[in-house]
Amino acid sequence: DPCQVTVTQPRFQEADYSMHTVFLTCAFSASGCSFSPPQVLWFRFLTNKHEDLCIPRCTDDKYKVHLLSGNKISLQINNVTVDDNAVYICGIAFSDSSSPHSKQTGDGTVLMKTEKQHSNGKLIFMIIASSLLFLYSTTVFTFFAVYKVGSK
Repeated sequence: DPCQVTVTQPRFQEADYSMHTVFLTCAFSASGCSFSPPQVLWFRFLTNKHEDLCIPRCTDDKYKVHLLSGNKISLQINNVTVDDNAVYICGIAFSDSSSPHSKQTGDGTVLMKTEKQHSNGKLIFMIIASSLLFLYSTTVFTFFAVYKVGSK
């Protein structure tokens, strides 16, 4: 059985804090394989565990697989949070083939969702408020000192 599959994925994908949906891509090439469509599998590896996301069906509404033109596939991840930061691995399997090369995975895509940055406006407000409080305290202290010296 000459079926040979190669799977490629981008190494890294960053998602801005404002993004709610992310699409991870995967491409494959197959030579000598049957014309039947392959199974598309998605896994993710977190820090201490791995999860089967779509084997071959997705486990919940958070994930959806899209078959694009030209042997390209995407995994849609909905309601993305920083808890979704992981390595996502795409797998392609021609199950009707007995070749050991008919079932392959990509090297994985590292998804990194960034948290919302604190605005500089809050920092500027804190600096201005602290400065005004310092000036007020200094003024009150000066009035007390002048009053004490004047009353002697």
